[in-house]
Amino acid sequence: MRKSTLSPVLGILLLLLLVLYLFPVYLIALNSFKPFRDIFESFLAFPKALYFDNYVKAWASANFATAFKNNLIITAASVAGVILVAALAGYKLSRDKSRISWFFYLLFTFPFLIPFYTYMIPLVQLSKTLHITNNPLGLSLIYMSTGSFAVFLFHAFVKSIPREIDESAYMDGCSEAGLFFKIIFPLLKPAISSVAILYALWTWNDFLLPFLVLTDKESATITINVYKLFGKFGSDWDIITASLILSSLPIVLLYIALQKYIISGVAAGAVKG
Repeated sequence: MRKSTLSPVLGILLLLLLVLYLFPVYLIALNSFKPFRDIFESFLAFPKALYFDNYVKAWASANFATAFKNNLIITAASVAGVILVAALAGYKLSRDKSRISWFFYLLFTFPFLIPFYTYMIPLVQLSKTLHITNNPLGLSLIYMSTGSFAVFLFHAFVKSIPREIDESAYMDGCSEAGLFFKIIFPLLKPAISSVAILYALWTWNDFLLPFLVLTDKESATITINVYKLFGKFGSDWDIITASLILSSLPIVLLYIALQKYIISGVAAGAVKG
């Protein structure tokens, strides 16, 4: 009886939370199709007509062509690097049961427990020392160094793969590199999907680290260029709202298409680990 009473109440509360969460997104999307005058008159009103000039102006004002290319380079290189390094580390540390292996596992995963922004400034200073600032690939190297969660996930997932597979491969003359890339790596597909989506979401939407590392106009990302649209004494909210939609649309579509792999991959790694 108590369960049946709580279920409708819980459903209503979740619905209210969903409305509150999506309402700002709804306002941004709504006003992105209105000229500035209509936004100024009433930002809650529906547009009188779909005004697509905002998106044309936003594309030019935020230098979206160059910024989009930089985002793709940073995201693709970062995700590929994190997957490769973390999968190799997770596999080796999971198979080796020595104390040294356990120490390195703790060393790899300990940053996962520390907020990234506490050690971000030293990473920025290191990037200046290595002369990799204003370089999208240089920024990707910094993102690759933050793959502690990926190591944790791959380590847990590899533990579920029977060691007999390794022994059979060695008996057939397979090298350790061949064992990993030909046999183990394909078995890590659920974990790879989860890591790829989570790190793609983070690197694509990140603002502060690119803002500190990519100070050159030609190397700026989408989030930096959108930020620059906000003026000190006034802002063109018609262009800004359209820019926000354009900047978030690619990664939102990716998340919608692959969201099932996030839950399945993380759950599989947690249970099997």
